[in-house]
Amino acid sequence: MILKDKSVLFISPSFFGYERSIKSYLTDSGAKVYFFDDRPSNTFLIKGLIRLSKGCVSYYINKYYDAIYTSIKNLKFDYFFVLNSEAMPLWFLEKLRKGKSSTRFILYMWDSFRNRKNANDYLNYFDAVYSFDKTDCERIPKLTFLPLFYLEEYSALSEKKNYVYDYCFIGTAHSDRYALIKKIKNQLDDENGISSYWYLYLQSKKLFIWQKLTNKHFKSAQLSEFQYKPLSKEAVLDVISKSKIIIDIQHPRQTGLTMRTIEALGACRKLITTNTDIVKYDFYNPNNICVIDRWNPKFDKSFFNEPFQPIKKEIYERYSLTGWIKTMFLDK
Repeated sequence: MILKDKSVLFISPSFFGYERSIKSYLTDSGAKVYFFDDRPSNTFLIKGLIRLSKGCVSYYINKYYDAIYTSIKNLKFDYFFVLNSEAMPLWFLEKLRKGKSSTRFILYMWDSFRNRKNANDYLNYFDAVYSFDKTDCERIPKLTFLPLFYLEEYSALSEKKNYVYDYCFIGTAHSDRYALIKKIKNQLDDENGISSYWYLYLQSKKLFIWQKLTNKHFKSAQLSEFQYKPLSKEAVLDVISKSKIIIDIQHPRQTGLTMRTIEALGACRKLITTNTDIVKYDFYNPNNICVIDRWNPKFDKSFFNEPFQPIKKEIYERYSLTGWIKTMFLDK
């Protein structure tokens, strides 16, 4: 009960259910949590406009945040916790700061600042700002480096070794990811006896058409190669429990480790990744982690045969959701 009798105002975008897991953990830790989605709507259109042309939906956003402020303005909070916001208007932060002077304001970014151009505008409103991206933390003095986390459900997979797949990939088709996955899949599928699971997700078929028109890496893509419904958390856990190796391809404009990377650590699964920055982390072990060239991926067959080597307990636990929350809420 590390947050016993504490009150938390928590705002986050919907992101494959992670926001619900964090809210549940805060509640289980003793806190009273008031949660609001960062976006007024999660339709494909609204998400796209917020990202590409926020001014077009400013009335909608302002009306939404005005309703939030009205509902919480008379409440007292120990913490105001924001995850990866991109819709939140600055006037909302200004009013909160004036009205909640005893509240600790915490911001965590699990996207690169190069991908969230308006994120810099938020910095001065927060007492502590954390980022998963080492490069951002090195160039922006306000940021404190803190990698992502794995949920307890992934830790529960660490002893399960009944593999069905030699490797799996589950992820959203962004940037050059589709083209790179095709290269990897074509190369590995030529190996005899190697089994795999692939789930390449797009939010809608409209987005597929947009990618075909604007993304050169989608030139040869086919509609049938993608899934248009995200896998449930239970389904993702099931696939990872049956997989010996997880494949990770980070966004080319970020160096921070993806959620899938930390989840592979939590599940004690081996990892193939394009993120060269991973060699700087304390859990890096070349027996467990294979770093491939993004432009010319090659694989050492022996990597598929060697078992996962356990890492030190104190390092392993540092990347849990418990460790993540303790760092932000309890460390001053």
